[in-house]
Amino acid sequence: MRGPVLDAVAAYDLVAPGYRELSERRRGYLDAVDAEIIRRVPQGAASLIDVGAGDGRRALAIAERAGLSRVVLVEPSTGMRELIPAGSEVWDERIESLSNSGRKFDVVLCLWNVLGHVPGRVLRVSALKNLARVCSAGGLIFLDVINRYNVVECGIEVVARRLLSSGDGDVPVRWKTSAGEVETVGHVFSAKEMTTLLPEAGLVKVEQIVLNYETGRREVCTVAGNLLYVLKSAAR
Repeated sequence: MRGPVLDAVAAYDLVAPGYRELSERRRGYLDAVDAEIIRRVPQGAASLIDVGAGDGRRALAIAERAGLSRVVLVEPSTGMRELIPAGSEVWDERIESLSNSGRKFDVVLCLWNVLGHVPGRVLRVSALKNLARVCSAGGLIFLDVINRYNVVECGIEVVARRLLSSGDGDVPVRWKTSAGEVETVGHVFSAKEMTTLLPEAGLVKVEQIVLNYETGRREVCTVAGNLLYVLKSAAR
């Protein structure tokens, strides 16, 4: 049974009990993203912040494998925070309104299209500026987004409709849960959109990596996967 279209945080509250199962469905992709991050953790890095951390397990595993001793998990969903392992430092905040604690981190994560759950371009720019603000001098930001024109995942017909459409990239997002279908709205990005969005937020693209959303395989063609960005602040 389909319910109302929910705010993303409210949607994740309902999805939380089945979040582990949802993650397992994309295990190949998620593990590939994590491996790309671990290979690029700056030498001497000691701290990590994950903005939109979900159940926190990915960030904690990345930190352990990369030898990062200080970890902060930022997660606005009550349901998701309840899944985070005890003893973790957790901030109950949204990425677009992240407060200024003055703390800086060597590794900044914003993974699995968290940016796509921020409504509207203005707030998405604010969210990206917040990632830049919490990144230390010499630190790196890792951000992956759903590719609007991923032919391999979506199929040529869907991509063709999107290319011909005047839509802004907002799409319905639906998850099936034991309590029924949960629906929210998400934003899917194009590589061209990111080339304007990132500089507007004061971010410099160090690297763009394309990963198959099913297998996690590295792809050469932009339309063959999702987009993982390695970024740094333009102010550094």
